[in-house]
Amino acid sequence: MGKVTDGLLGGISGKVGNLVFYQVNGETLVRSNSGNRSGTTALQSYNQQAFALVQEFLSPMKRELAIGFASFKKGTKRGIDRAKSLMLKNGIYPQDGIPLLQPMKALVSSGDLTGVKDGVLGVFEDSSFSIEWAPNSWDGSARDSDQTFVVVYDTGKQRVFSKQGACYRKDGFQEIELPWSNIDRSSGLYVYFSFYSERGSKVEFSDSVCLGKLNRKVLRLESRQKIELVWSPWVMKSSDCR
Repeated sequence: MGKVTDGLLGGISGKVGNLVFYQVNGETLVRSNSGNRSGTTALQSYNQQAFALVQEFLSPMKRELAIGFASFKKGTKRGIDRAKSLMLKNGIYPQDGIPLLQPMKALVSSGDLTGVKDGVLGVFEDSSFSIEWAPNSWDGSARDSDQTFVVVYDTGKQRVFSKQGACYRKDGFQEIELPWSNIDRSSGLYVYFSFYSERGSKVEFSDSVCLGKLNRKVLRLESRQKIELVWSPWVMKSSDCR
């Protein structure tokens, strides 16, 4: 039975399907609930559990992964296959012989386009929140006309909302309204953000970044490795986005 905890770093804990969510030092981790199968070695069992864990975690985002990893589709290989491979490589680590998954390490898009710079989440109020970033146009392959790709993953209810092409890189700001009425603010609501370009017939994505979890406070991302909570109020901006 899943249990929702509250507090500043509140997040979902307990079972959700075959996934077990829990908190370690303020970070949400995920492991598989499946046990060891007879006739398999410890390494085989670990690899099987790791693959099943990644499969179940990423499956609700199948549509978004098909978009963000479209350039990796070749033959029978799909975008989600590339996403799984990267998650197994970068988002899984062992603890006492059990594979653990870090949601912050998931990618919803990947490519050679210059990525997000200084992305931060604003206050989560009612069902809306904001994202702000540095308009780093002309940094590498970045251009003013690059568009945004936002994915919100509610790991507690295993549902996903995405918004593609609502703003440009040059805007530096975007407001998001979630369509869900029954939002549990203490649940694990992760926000993934990237850019994509449409130049001629070619669509190119950047590697996405996880901006953190939505909660009652302001979550500022200083880097992909370090997250800190900021208590000062967030100054909202007007948006030029479509």
